[in-house]
Amino acid sequence: MPIAKLFIEGNLESEVLSRILQGTPLLVQGGSKDSLKPRARAERRDNQVAAGYLRDRDFDFDPPVDLSKPTVDCEDAAIPFGWRWCRHETENYLIDPVVVKEATGWPVLEVEEAIRQSARRISDYEAARWTVGIVRRALPPHYEMRTRPEGLSDIGLPLALDPTTVGAWASDNIERHRGQIVTVTDPVAVQQSFGDFTDRFNDAFVEDVASVLLWFSGKDILAGMSEWLVTRNVANPGAFRALLRDWIIANPERSLELLPEWHGMTEVLRA
Repeated sequence: MPIAKLFIEGNLESEVLSRILQGTPLLVQGGSKDSLKPRARAERRDNQVAAGYLRDRDFDFDPPVDLSKPTVDCEDAAIPFGWRWCRHETENYLIDPVVVKEATGWPVLEVEEAIRQSARRISDYEAARWTVGIVRRALPPHYEMRTRPEGLSDIGLPLALDPTTVGAWASDNIERHRGQIVTVTDPVAVQQSFGDFTDRFNDAFVEDVASVLLWFSGKDILAGMSEWLVTRNVANPGAFRALLRDWIIANPERSLELLPEWHGMTEVLRA
C-alpha cells in the first residue's frame, strides 16, 4: 500500500522532498529521528492512515550493501513503513559531485578533490564520532530497564511482595542494565574501536569519494570544505548548502536522475 503521510525530520528534508515527491505522500515534520517511528505507528494504529517515516542513518547503523533505495527501518506485519537513508544524512546527497556540477558548473574532478581534502581533515574526528555511535547504539534505552517484573498484566502484582523478594528483583534488574553499560563503555574496548575506525578511514578510503559520502557526516564534510568554498566565492558552508538545496527544488526531475537512491525512495513510498 502506498504511503499517504510521511513523517520526516526537519526543514531541509521538508523543503527538498516536497518538490521531489510533489505532494505524494503528504510530508509532516515529525521532530527528532527518534520520534518519527512512534508518530507514524500511532497514525497507522489510531487513525488508520497509511503513515510512514524517513530518517537519517547517522551513526546508528552501518551503511547497507544495497544503495539503490533507502533501507527498511521498521515493518508492520511484514509491511515496511519506515526507512532510513543509505548515506549518513540529507546533506550527503546535496554535496554529491554530480549535483554540485549541475548546480554550479564547477568541474566534477575539482569538487571530488575538495571533498577528499575535507575528508583528510576530518577523518580522525569521524572515527571518534563513529566510536561514540557504536557505543551509543549498544546502550540499553531507559525503557528496557522496566520498573515492574516481566509477565505481569497491566493490572497485576508479583506473587511475593516482601522486602527481600522485591528488593532482590530490583537489584538484579539494575545490575543487568548496568552490566550492559559497563561492557560497552570499557575504556580498552573504546580505544580499540577508535583505532579500528582510524585504520579504516585511511588514505585509500579518503580517495574513494563514494565511500566518504557514505560513511562521513555530510555536515562535517561541508564544514571541512569552508576554506575551499571561499575560493569559489561562496561565503560559508551554510550558503553552499542553501545553493544546492535551491537547485534541487528548482530541478526535481533532474535530481532524481542524478541520485538513484532518491528515485528508489519514490518507488518504495508509492509501491
